[in-house]
Amino acid sequence: MHPGSDTSPAARRRRSNGVRTRAEIVAVAECHFAERGFEDTRLGDIAAAVGIRRPSLTYHFADKQELYTAVLQTVFADWSRSLPTGGSAVQRLEAAMAGWVDFVAEHPNAARLLLRELANAQPEKVGAFLRTGSAEVDWFETLIHEGVATGELHPQVEPLRFMSLMAAVAVVQFAAIPWLSLRVPADPRDREELRKRKHEILLVARTLLGYEPETAPTRTGRAPARTATED
Repeated sequence: MHPGSDTSPAARRRRSNGVRTRAEIVAVAECHFAERGFEDTRLGDIAAAVGIRRPSLTYHFADKQELYTAVLQTVFADWSRSLPTGGSAVQRLEAAMAGWVDFVAEHPNAARLLLRELANAQPEKVGAFLRTGSAEVDWFETLIHEGVATGELHPQVEPLRFMSLMAAVAVVQFAAIPWLSLRVPADPRDREELRKRKHEILLVARTLLGYEPETAPTRTGRAPARTATED
């Protein structure tokens, strides 16, 4: 029998416990990396918070870089799975950007991790976020090229620069604005606050990619006029 094919109740319990421990390690590590950054995070601290010894942690993750990669993959997986597959290029783009705002609102550590990735970026190195998010980068590049081909988009910047700027906008919205607005506290998950943030990020996207938002036709078949302040 293959060593990994043991289906006894005891073996299943061990595997189940191993999966739970791994998930707990990733959850604790997410908070440590978001609060302290990669360099200042210690595996021993994470192991202690989980309630295991450091050798037990390295059984699940060979080193800190592997654990950090697992954290990024886990944190951004929900948004990756929610990327739209139907509609025009503009519709998919706007749905993805609005979904990004919702995602970061529900995952505050995502903004902190992304902020640290941006701050620590080095020209000669590919950041961990880009390594783990290559599929999402490809998705946006493909979408923008498709929009150009169909005449929907008229980019003012290259796709990678667009993605970089959108990431920066999201970080400012969720990491900097609460600090700047201490006199008027804002709940990032408040419905009206989310509406404003989606409106802001879409205004930037429309400017950078040179397109107008789609509107539903009226009963006469003509689209109603829009103002510059409408979503």
